[in-house]
Order: sequence, then structure tokens, then C-alpha cells
Amino acid sequence: MHSTLPAELEEFRQSCRRTAEKHFRPLIDKMDRDHEFPHEARPVLAELGAYGLPYPSELGGGDGSWLAWAILHEEVARVLPALGIHFQVNTVVAGALQDAGTDEQIQRWVPPLLRGEVTGFFGFTEPDTGSDPENLKTRATRTDDGWRINGHKRWITNATHADVGVVFAKDPDDDVSLFLVPTEGPQVHAESPTEMLGLGGTGLADLHLDDVEIPADHLLGSTGGQFKTLKRAMTTGKLGLSAMSVGIMQASLEEAVRYARHREQRGHPIIDFQAIHHLLAEMVSQLEASRQMLYWGARCKDEKGSDTIPEIASTKLFVTQTAVEVARMAVSVHGVYGISKETPVERMFRDAKMYELLEGTSEVQRELVMRAIDEIK
Repeated sequence: MHSTLPAELEEFRQSCRRTAEKHFRPLIDKMDRDHEFPHEARPVLAELGAYGLPYPSELGGGDGSWLAWAILHEEVARVLPALGIHFQVNTVVAGALQDAGTDEQIQRWVPPLLRGEVTGFFGFTEPDTGSDPENLKTRATRTDDGWRINGHKRWITNATHADVGVVFAKDPDDDVSLFLVPTEGPQVHAESPTEMLGLGGTGLADLHLDDVEIPADHLLGSTGGQFKTLKRAMTTGKLGLSAMSVGIMQASLEEAVRYARHREQRGHPIIDFQAIHHLLAEMVSQLEASRQMLYWGARCKDEKGSDTIPEIASTKLFVTQTAVEVARMAVSVHGVYGISKETPVERMFRDAKMYELLEGTSEVQRELVMRAIDEIK
């Protein structure tokens, strides 16, 4: 890899890589095979600044850039992609709070999220709702002391072990409002983790909210108009998934090269064969194109904040699709061994496909990009 980064960011990458190799590689089977979330990783992630790197220190962040945050995701995902989405969600939840909350709410709730002291969840998706707020069935009704929330959220990362989250619900005016919901008590109940293609151990599950009573100050900002918060928060989520997809591609390439150097056919390592040359060359080219697009998207977010919906959508569209193809080629280099669960590239292929679908499918990203095209005069 030829680095185009400033020296301090390249040093940061190497530090993240060393930490991930030491602390997260031993956790692969715990997440992927046992489907358990590794709570022992949380203090290590907090020390890295994973939960709040791009936010100001007065809020518990690390005064870093979105580019550095993307690099951190990339290096964690090179070792253990499933772990990245855990801390990414804290950053997304903190961003939604910062976007929609009052100064008092931000000062109260954002610092513990950014320091990794509590785990967050992001509650928008429902069984009948993809990205359309009109289909939200979760309802918030007023009480004498605040609000009562009833609903069913689906595909919620960290659902089984989260402490608090933001929940999108229809308010009495049938508009979308945003609420802060702690998870203590039986009124907030997570189902058993959903069996998915990849990303085991993330606590991804359905979350039920049954007559959840919250005080009035848990309404974030004012009622109504909060779908815009979802769209802005998702620029963070999509950037994180793109970064993790680049990490998967880097790991896929390394595994493919390692295997090709040691696997022999007809008395030669298969890396001597032209067919393998072509696969590896494609992998290198697609990886580096994706990495540069990721860094462009992160720099756009550094410059424009959350007002980067088309840029980040195009980044996720290209990078996550490419990650699936690069992981597929790594499987092909391994031949039939590539589909064995004893081979790391089998897991990488599954995790790559998951990141292509989460935070909006490629079809959704195309529509977001198209809206920007429609604005061209």
C-alpha cells in the first residue's frame, strides 16, 4: 500500500493496527462462531478514541478528524469487522443527540456515549419500514409527566446490551419526533440476536417498546421534523461502513496473497500462475480506488459536516459493492478452500455482504446520488 496520508495519520494507522492485532484478533471466534459480544474490547476501544474521535474534547471526544475516524474503522475491520459497527453506533447516536437535542441534553448524554461509558442503539427501522418515515408504526403519546412509547424496532445493533438509544416515533401530530430511551426495565425488551449471514456477536436484534414511560426532557429538541436528523446521522453510519469495507478488502488481499504463496499446484506456488496474477491485480486496484474514495468522503465530511448526503451515499455505493467483489476474488484464489469456515476469507465475504446491505442498500444510495444529479442545472 502506497500511503497518501500525512505522516501523523499514517502513524495513527499503525498504532490502530497494532492494537487491533493484539486485542481484537483473539476475539474473532467469540463473535463470529459463538455470537457473543466481547465486552472486554470496550476499554480498549475507548482508549483508542473509537467512540468519539471526531468530536470536541469538551463533549468527551478526541478532537480528531472524520478522516482519522475512518482510518480507525478501517484498521479494526481489517481484523474484526463485526466489532466496528458496535462503536460506530455510539458515534451515530451522539451525532443525532448533538443535531436534535438542547444544550442541556447534549451536555448530559453525549459525553458518556463518546467516552464509551454507555452503549447506544439507534432505533429507526421497523418490520414494515425501510427508509420511509411515513410507514413508522412506533407511537409516542403524551402523559402527565412526559411521554409513553409503544413500538417494535428491527435490525437494531447493540440491542441486546445497549444502555440508552434514540428512538424515532410518530408524535400526536403524526410527525416524526425523536426520543431518548434508556433500556432499564422490562418495558424495553430485546429478542434473542437475529441469525444473520455475517457480523455475528453485534447484538443485532429486534427491540420491543411496550408502554415505555419517559420524562418530558427525553424528547430531543421539539416535536416534529426529525426525519432530517436521520438523514444527517446516516452520513456518519455510511462513512463508518465504507471504512470497514476497506478494512475487509485489505484483509482479503493479505489472506489471498498469503495463501497463493504457500498453496502449490504442479510443483509451483499458485502465485506463479497468470490466472492468480489477474485476480490479485484486480483486488489491489479495486482496494486502492475504494480507499481513496473513502478518504475523499471523510474529507468532505470534515469540511461540510453532516451536509454530505450525496458524497457519502456515493462513497458507500462504490466501496461496499467493491468490497463484496474483492472478498469474492479472495475466495476464488483459495478455490474450494475459500468456502470452508476454517478459512478467514469465508467470513470476510459474509461480513462484506452485510455492510453492503446495512445503512441503506445500494439501490437506496443510487437514489440519494440521483437527487444530487437532479439539482445540476
